[in-house]
Amino acid sequence: MGNFELICEVPTDFGATYTKYKSTKSGLTVVLSDIEAPLVNGYFVLATESFDDFGCPHTLEHLVFLGSEQFPYKGVLDSLANRAIAQGTNAWTDVDHTCYTITTAGSQGFLKLLPIYVDHVLYPTLTESGYYTEVHHINGEGEDAGVVYSEMQGCQNSSSDRLHLRMKRILYPETCGYRSETGGLMERLRELSVEKIRDYHKAYYRPDNLCLIITGKVDPADLMKALEPVEENILSKGPLPPMQRPWVSTGDFPNLTKNIEETVLFADEDESMGTVLIAWNGPKCHEYFTMKALEVLNLYLTDSPVSVLQKEFVEIEDPLCTEIEFDSTDHLKTTLMLTASNVPIEEIDEFPAQLFETLQRLVEANDIDMERMKMVIEKEILKVNDSAETDAHETAAAICISDFLYGSEDGEDLKKAVKDKEYLAQLIDLTVSDWINLLKTWYLDQFHVVLLGKPSAEFAEQMTEEENQRIEKQREDLGEKKLEELHDALEKAMAANDVPVPNEILDNFVIPSVSTIKFIDVQSAQNNSKSIKNAVQEHINRDNSADIPFFIQFDHIKSAFIKLTAHISASSIPSHLLPYTRIFLKSIFSLPVERDGMTLTYEEVVKGLSEDTLEYDSGLGTSSGFRELAVFSIKVEASKYKKAIKWLQDILWHTQFTAERLKIVANQILNDIPQSKRDGHSMTIACMRIIQYDATKSVSASRNVLFQTAFLTNLLQTLENDPNSVVKELNIYRDALCNPANIRLHVAGDILKLEEPRTSFKDFSVYKNNGPLAPITLAQDVLSAAGISPGETGVIINLPSIENSFSMHSTKGPSKFDDPDIAPLLIMIELLDTMEGIFWKLIRGQGLAYSCFLDSDVEAGEISFSIYKSPDASKAFEQAKFVIDQLTTKKMEIELSAVDGAKSAVIYSMVSRENTMDRAALQSFANQVLKHMPASYNRSLLTAIQATKVEDLYRVLDKYFVSLFDPKTSNHVVVSTSAKVPEIQKSFSSLGFNLKSTTLNDIAGDASS
Repeated sequence: MGNFELICEVPTDFGATYTKYKSTKSGLTVVLSDIEAPLVNGYFVLATESFDDFGCPHTLEHLVFLGSEQFPYKGVLDSLANRAIAQGTNAWTDVDHTCYTITTAGSQGFLKLLPIYVDHVLYPTLTESGYYTEVHHINGEGEDAGVVYSEMQGCQNSSSDRLHLRMKRILYPETCGYRSETGGLMERLRELSVEKIRDYHKAYYRPDNLCLIITGKVDPADLMKALEPVEENILSKGPLPPMQRPWVSTGDFPNLTKNIEETVLFADEDESMGTVLIAWNGPKCHEYFTMKALEVLNLYLTDSPVSVLQKEFVEIEDPLCTEIEFDSTDHLKTTLMLTASNVPIEEIDEFPAQLFETLQRLVEANDIDMERMKMVIEKEILKVNDSAETDAHETAAAICISDFLYGSEDGEDLKKAVKDKEYLAQLIDLTVSDWINLLKTWYLDQFHVVLLGKPSAEFAEQMTEEENQRIEKQREDLGEKKLEELHDALEKAMAANDVPVPNEILDNFVIPSVSTIKFIDVQSAQNNSKSIKNAVQEHINRDNSADIPFFIQFDHIKSAFIKLTAHISASSIPSHLLPYTRIFLKSIFSLPVERDGMTLTYEEVVKGLSEDTLEYDSGLGTSSGFRELAVFSIKVEASKYKKAIKWLQDILWHTQFTAERLKIVANQILNDIPQSKRDGHSMTIACMRIIQYDATKSVSASRNVLFQTAFLTNLLQTLENDPNSVVKELNIYRDALCNPANIRLHVAGDILKLEEPRTSFKDFSVYKNNGPLAPITLAQDVLSAAGISPGETGVIINLPSIENSFSMHSTKGPSKFDDPDIAPLLIMIELLDTMEGIFWKLIRGQGLAYSCFLDSDVEAGEISFSIYKSPDASKAFEQAKFVIDQLTTKKMEIELSAVDGAKSAVIYSMVSRENTMDRAALQSFANQVLKHMPASYNRSLLTAIQATKVEDLYRVLDKYFVSLFDPKTSNHVVVSTSAKVPEIQKSFSSLGFNLKSTTLNDIAGDASS
C-alpha cells in the first residue's frame, strides 16, 4: 500500500466494512467503506476550529473551488467533475469541520478526479479577485454583495439561526470554538480580508489534518495508486511544523451553573407563532451507550401521536406546538436540545414550565410504558438495517467524520461507533427505574437554557430601516467617484477570475464509458399480465388461487423489507371538496379504525402501526412528480407483508373521521402556516402555483398553504356548530378518491421470497373494479388559463421576514415523456446552471445570487428558472436574459468540451435517481405505470443524451429558452424583502415585465374570489 499503513479494518453488522489507512510520510488519513451501489461518494474532511465570527472556515470552503496550484483556473474542478460522470462538487461547513464532497457514477472518474480535488483542498490559489467576488465586495451602487455575503444575508436573522447563535453564546465560553458563527456574521464579513483566510488555511488545511472518506465500490489497490501523485506532491513541500489536534483541548468546557431564560426576537409581520429552544449539557461523544439510550428515550417521548410529549402538547384541540423534537450536537462534549415549533405566542411564556412539569410527573409516577419502549427499540434496530439499504453512504460518512474529529487514532473508537445494534439490544434489558434515572439525570437534575423565539413586526421594520440607513450612509461616505472605482474593481476581479480553462486540460480528462456503471437490477411483474416474461412474473402467475381485480406492479429488488404503496388518481373528487385534501392526508394515519366489528381508538391505531411497520406516509405525488395523485405508503419487514396490506386496507376504507381529531389536526396545520410563510423560496413556488394551476381542478393546487388559513378557520367553526356535515363531506371525499378504479398498487422488495405475493390481496377491498382504470391526471391537465398560455402575468410579493429576494419564471416546455427535445433540453439546462456552467459563472460568480437553477417539468409541460437568495433578483434575471440572447445570436459559442461535460453530468443525475434499491424500484414503477413508458425508458434516454448534437442544443434554445425571458410568453413571481420591492419592481419594468406589487394574503384572496 505504498506509504499507507493499515490502521484497522472494522466490519459492521449492517453489511459494510470500514478500512482505515494512514500515511506514514504525510499523515494523510483514508477511510474506505465498501458499499454495494452504482455511485461512489467522497467526503474530504478537515477539522476546523474558529474563535471568532469572521467566518474563515466557511469563506475558505468557497474559495477552495476557485483554482489550485496545479490547476489555477476558476471552475476547472467542477468542469472536470462533470466529465467524471458527476454533477459538480459540493461542500459544507459545520462548527467543528469542513467537508468537501463528490459523487460519481462508478469509480473510474472518481479516482481520476481525486488528485485534482485534493490539490484544490491543500493548495488553493486564494486570490484577491476570488475573495472579492465570492466572499464580499461593495458594488457600484454602494450595496454589499458576494456569494457568501448573500448566503448569510438569507439566514443570519432567521428565527432558527438567531436562536441557535444565542444558545451557543450562553453555553460555550469564549475559549471554545463551538461558540462561533463559522458561516460568518454579515458585520464581520464586511471587515474580513483574504490575508486572514490565507492564514487560516495555513493553520488547518494540512495533510495530517485531512481525512479522505470514500464510500462505494472502489478497489483499494486502485485507490492507493490514485493517491501516489498526491503523496508525492505533499512530500515535495517539505516538513510541516507540529500541530495540536483541533478540539482536543478546547472541545470540553464547564457545565452550566444556573438556569438561564431569555427572549430572542426575529423579524416577521405575523406575530402569532413562536419557537421554544431548550438546551442542556450532554454526555461526551465517546459515551456511545449513553448517547444511544438518550436517543431512544427522546424518540419514546416524541416520535408519534401517542408519545408523551406529543399527546400533551401537539395532539390536543388547541395545540401548544405543532412539532416537538429532541436533537443533539455531535461535538466532543455534546449539547442536548429540545425544539418546540409554532408555539402560540400567548402560550409561549408558560410553555417551558409545562414541559418540565410533564417530565417531572413521569419521574414521580415512574411512568414509562415498557411495552412501547421495547417497540421503539425494536424499530430502531430495523432502521439500522434499513439505513444500510437506503442511506448507506451518508451513514458511513457521519460515523467516520465523528471518528476522525474525536476518535482515537488507533481505530478503537471507530469499532465502538458502529455497534448500534449491540447497544440497542442491551437497551431492551433496561428497567423502568433505569429509564427514569436517565430522564432525571439529563433533563431534570441539570441546569438548562430556555430561549423563547418571538416574532416581531416592529423588529422587522427596525431591521429594514437600519439596513436602509446603513446602505445610504455607506453610499454617501463612498461618494460617486469611489462607487465608480468599486464598479471597475468588480469588473477587473471578474475578468481575473474568468480566465478560460485550457481545452487540453478538459480534453485530456477522458470521460469514462457509461458501460462501467453498474446499475441496480430491477425485475418487474404485474398482476394478471400475459405479456411480461421473467422469473418474477412466473412467480406471480403461480400464485393464482384467487381472483385479484386490482392493478398491482411488483418490483423485485434485494431488500429485507417490503414497501407497499397505493397511487390514487384524485380526479374524481368533487371540486368543492378539494380544499379538504391537506387535512385528509395529514389526519388519515391517526384516526380511529373500524375493524372486524370493533372500533380501534386512534391511539390503538398509531400504536399498532408503530408495532407493525417501519414507516408509513401519505401525501401527494412521488419524487418523480405526479402531484395529482394521492400516495399512501407502508414499509414493513418482509414477514409482515400481509399486515401491511391489512393496514393499507384499513387506512383507505375503514378510518373514522371524528370532530375531535379533525379539530386537533386543523389547528396543527393552522399553527404551521406562519412558519411556512417565512420561507422566501417556498413562498415563490406557492405563488407561482396559484398563478398557473386551477384550484377547482387540481388536488395539489387546492391544498396550497396560502389557501388553507381561510378554509381551515371556517372549517373549525363548522366543526363546532355542525360537525356531522364535515364528517359527511370527508366521507364523500374518501369514497370518490378510494374507488378501486383510481388505485394503482406498487409492491417493492424481495418478491421471490413472498409465498403469496398476489393472493394476499384477496380481501383487500369489498369494492371490486372490473372496468378500466381511471386515467392518470397529469399536472398539465389542471393548468389555469395563465398556465396553459403563459404571458403578461407577474407579481412581486413583499415579505418582511427575509433579507434578500427570490424569483421564479415559467414558460411552456415539452409535454410528452417521449418528446425528442427532452435529451437536448436536459443537456442545455446542465450547460447553463451546473456548477461552473454559464449561469453559475455570470450570476453566482458576480455575486448576483447565491444560486439559480432551471428545471424542465415534462408532466406539467413547463420550464422554469429560479433565482435563490439574491440581493436583487432583477439583476440576476437581467444577466440570465443577456446570456440567452448572446447564445441564440451565437455571439457566445457553445463549447464542445462543455457539452461533453454536461452530457456526463446529466447521465450522473439519471443514475443517481436509482442509486438505492428503493429508488430503483420507484423509477421502474414511475416509468412503466405513471409515464406509460417501457421499462427501458431511462436507458433509452441515456442513449439519446449521448447522441445529442450541438445543433439540437441551439434548436431547444430558440424553441424554449427565448420564451422564458419574453414577457409575452412567460409568468413571473418575485418574493422580496420589503426595502427592495420598489427598486426590483422598477428594474423588471424597464425590461418589459410589469409585476403587480402584492402580499401573500392578497394573492391568495384574489385567487379565491
